[in-house]
Amino acid sequence: MLRLYVFITLSLFIHLSSSACDVCGCRLGGLSYGILPQHYQHMVGLKYSYAHFRAEMEHNSEYFSDEYSDDTYQRMDLIGRITLLPKLQLNVQLPYLINEMDGTHQKVSSNGIGDPVLMMYYTPFNTGESANTWRHSFLLGGGVKLPLGDFDKEDGGVIINRNFQLGSGSLDYLLTANYTLSVDDWGLNVESSYKMNVANSQGYRFGNQFNVSGYAFCYLESATFGFLPFAGAYFETSGQHRDAKAIQVNTGGNALFATLGTQIYYRQLNLMLDYQHPISQNYHSDDVATITAANRFSIGLIYSIGKTD
Repeated sequence: MLRLYVFITLSLFIHLSSSACDVCGCRLGGLSYGILPQHYQHMVGLKYSYAHFRAEMEHNSEYFSDEYSDDTYQRMDLIGRITLLPKLQLNVQLPYLINEMDGTHQKVSSNGIGDPVLMMYYTPFNTGESANTWRHSFLLGGGVKLPLGDFDKEDGGVIINRNFQLGSGSLDYLLTANYTLSVDDWGLNVESSYKMNVANSQGYRFGNQFNVSGYAFCYLESATFGFLPFAGAYFETSGQHRDAKAIQVNTGGNALFATLGTQIYYRQLNLMLDYQHPISQNYHSDDVATITAANRFSIGLIYSIGKTD
């Protein structure tokens, strides 16, 4: 039987960026592993994520036509977890990105390896199955995003929108905290993470980012499979970007999403599905621009290795 005690690992939100021509939307972060059982030492897996944004500029002028940009972000992540000590884990994530912009004046596609993330997690306490009824877990994490992906791609001799670059070109820092409470077959999880962005060699810096999520879940099982449906909300916010000391328009903002998903367990395999619907959003845009986030979804498959005692 799958142990009921689970946790949700790091979840980073999207980067918000500006455009030299079309206004663009956002960039998919995609760094959530999902709800994972803790009774395996190591794991490896793949995760696919998709997001779409629509940006429009209404000039209300006979001299300038209205503009738009449909931005699609897809990523495939190779993810892994290694237990170094009973309370210490190393999480690794390597993304492959497919960013596409279909705009009034520009059509751009950028594919390739993105910036990998290394996260170290420490567990101050985890009552696990030792508790009679109530079970608690608390995790603290810290790590870095390494500047591996291209960040200076050009289109027609002009650097493309920072949002469509495969990497940021900067070494960025991450912090996260995660608390899970469960009783019998029911549980609650609250998680928060913060990303501190640094200026790259070209002097461009994405705004710092913060998110928080809360989910309720339950565990169901048949003779062969385990099911863990969950539902809740996810909030993200980002500061405005800077190019040298200049604040970039149409960057930064916040959004609230309703989230619905499930995990399906079969032996050491874990299939993860989740769907997010925007409830409210307020992206920083100028008087003529609007940026709208659409629904998001992701699917992942995890293989767990090495049971703990």
